[in-house]
Amino acid sequence: MTLHIPTLIAALTLGFLLLALQMGLSRPSWRDQPAMACWVAGNWAMVGGFLALIARAWVPLPLSVLIGNLLLCLGAGLFSQAVWVFVTEQPLPLALRWGWLAAALPILAMLDWPLSQRTSVLSLVYAACLLPAVWLVFRHRAAAERSLLMVGTGFALTVLALVCRAWHAWFHPADYQALTQPSLGQGLTFLAAFLTLMTTGWGFLLAGMERTAQRLEVLATHDGLTGCFNRSTADALLQHELQRGQRDELPVAFVLMDLDHFKHINDNHGHRAGDEALRLFAETVRSRLRASDVFCRLGGEEFGLILPATDEAGARRLAEDILQATRLIGLHGADGQPIEVAFSAGLVVAGSDSRCNADHLYRQADAALYAAKRAGRCQIALAQPASS
Repeated sequence: MTLHIPTLIAALTLGFLLLALQMGLSRPSWRDQPAMACWVAGNWAMVGGFLALIARAWVPLPLSVLIGNLLLCLGAGLFSQAVWVFVTEQPLPLALRWGWLAAALPILAMLDWPLSQRTSVLSLVYAACLLPAVWLVFRHRAAAERSLLMVGTGFALTVLALVCRAWHAWFHPADYQALTQPSLGQGLTFLAAFLTLMTTGWGFLLAGMERTAQRLEVLATHDGLTGCFNRSTADALLQHELQRGQRDELPVAFVLMDLDHFKHINDNHGHRAGDEALRLFAETVRSRLRASDVFCRLGGEEFGLILPATDEAGARRLAEDILQATRLIGLHGADGQPIEVAFSAGLVVAGSDSRCNADHLYRQADAALYAAKRAGRCQIALAQPASS
């Protein structure tokens, strides 16, 4: 049994070509995403590399070997770079770029080598180009998309197939007298290496779609500036926590906070300073919360805290701690003048026997908030316990 190498090359060329067209044409915005653009470029490099290898029947052999293998090496490097950019959302480190360039240099010295030796060394070069991506995916596997784990697994299988090809070419040189030589060993290792590499493209495309869907979900439930839950999500979560508190007979505290003199910050220091005040305030609050606490932006400079299983004393202690920490925020305007960030708050607790709903709790906290404003601001007012 033998495998016809030119047929395999033609099939793989068509596969990479279709993948490049699918990723490049199905969604024009891919060009604005560096990771996807790198992957598309890698597909085109693979197509060019295979075409150059096939063209040895019409062009000088050294030129076919040089161009074909340089493009295949470039394609493997671009795939690895795409994964790096996708996972880290940072440009590829300069050291890795120089490393891939150095990995391609041996091709120039191997033009007159026997095919078996050249195949062995080049297989290891291709594997070395993919290893950084394998390491990166599995290092960040806890946060990675499931489809990206498929890409990492595919790369690992490609590296394994390339190592097997290198071993087979070195110890069975008779099977590597010519690239088009019918050979089961050469054909199987060639097919396994590049077929697994090609199929990772579909996994990478799915990973991009999965990440887009996740970000759209976050945008639908979170405030873009502060990262807090938005108003509609907060209403649903507050009602849910109230129902759970009633079921488990546990209190639920709700703190409604409003930044003091926020209009003064915008008018005197600009809206950028106002946005920075909101962002720093949100970071200060978030750093003092439990995993079960819910922090939300209800609109403008108004924020809410949903504190499950928290009584009046615990909620007031947390609110006072946040109030003190907020005063220490070191924010300055464009003119270098310090900007004071402070807030007033209304606190209400739904007891374990309470049967109130989210809207009733919010109205009570809002009334307490305005009482704190009237009393001089920068303080916390307690509402009557919610009971009905």
